[in-house]
Amino acid sequence: MRTTNWQIFRFSLVYFNSQTSIFLIPVIVSGSGYQGWISILFGSAMSVVLLFFMIKAGKLKTGDSWIDFGSQFMGKWGHRVLVLLLLCWCVYYTSYDIENFVLFFGSNYMRGTPPLFIQLAIGIVIAYTAAKGAATIIYMADGVFLLLIATTFFSLYLFLPNANFQMLPAFIHYFDPGTTIKDAVTVTSWFAEWVVLLFVAPELKINYSFMKKVLLAEFVLTVLVLAGWALTMLNFGPHLGKDVQYPYLDMVRSSSHDDIMGNLDPILIGIWSASMFIHSSFMIYAASKCALYLTKQKGKKLMVPFLVFCSILIAYLYSRSITRYYSDFNSFLVVILWLVVECIPVYYTMAAFIKSRINKPAS
Repeated sequence: MRTTNWQIFRFSLVYFNSQTSIFLIPVIVSGSGYQGWISILFGSAMSVVLLFFMIKAGKLKTGDSWIDFGSQFMGKWGHRVLVLLLLCWCVYYTSYDIENFVLFFGSNYMRGTPPLFIQLAIGIVIAYTAAKGAATIIYMADGVFLLLIATTFFSLYLFLPNANFQMLPAFIHYFDPGTTIKDAVTVTSWFAEWVVLLFVAPELKINYSFMKKVLLAEFVLTVLVLAGWALTMLNFGPHLGKDVQYPYLDMVRSSSHDDIMGNLDPILIGIWSASMFIHSSFMIYAASKCALYLTKQKGKKLMVPFLVFCSILIAYLYSRSITRYYSDFNSFLVVILWLVVECIPVYYTMAAFIKSRINKPAS
């Protein structure tokens, strides 16, 4: 399959929005409060830097996969360590997706249902989708894209009637550099998962047009998160906003509309679920590529189910200790570990630069 740049734009937006729209906004409201807009903009700007490194790493050897040529720049064992690190990150991140899904449905719609049952059902869908490959996942994102954009704008519209716009001056009157920098780093970790695109780089024509499309995806994502954060603050304030787990859904449910617009939550949940499956499936797809490289292509048929089983196991352990889950999910150490993985393209780009300088013929 030859993936087009517009498909990558749609896939990127669906892939990133599945996490940021639901989980990042409450984190920023709770942490930065009125200065959240600064953290979002700085975090987005820093993620653009990592995006450029991803593009550089993808162009190191056009037409070849990063998995295959990476050892030429980092050495055999250095490359294998980084592949293993990325593999563990993908599996662990998928466990977060599964546990988030369980917590949401378990507390809202499926009370009393054993978490393991929900986890297994989700795992089967993720495994089936991931086994179909990147082409199927990207085509799924194409199908979800327009629905996602439409429902997001409808949700933001529902925020407007009850928004207290007299709070707007507070957005520029409060500033705490320490909190802003910390939350900007957190935003970067959510926005900078561009490393996963290395797994489709061989099928992409990485040029100026590609760069414009991914930058457009980054811009649209930033605007949506910024609008969601601002309207959450204007509706709930900095104190009540800290207790809002799912801003879009809570706003729809509390809407004064009695028509279909006031009952959008089943549609929102369906679209979010689809985008979450796309996110998790691509994570497992990337993890399977890493695992097959490390095992020298052994166990192809069983690799995806095994990796999904590992994610389910981690999610199940978290379901037995919800306090530990929330502690890890909100840990700044986890944010740093996320960035260590997301900076993988930086390591290869720098190694390639150093190697080119060392091997530069004397004039």
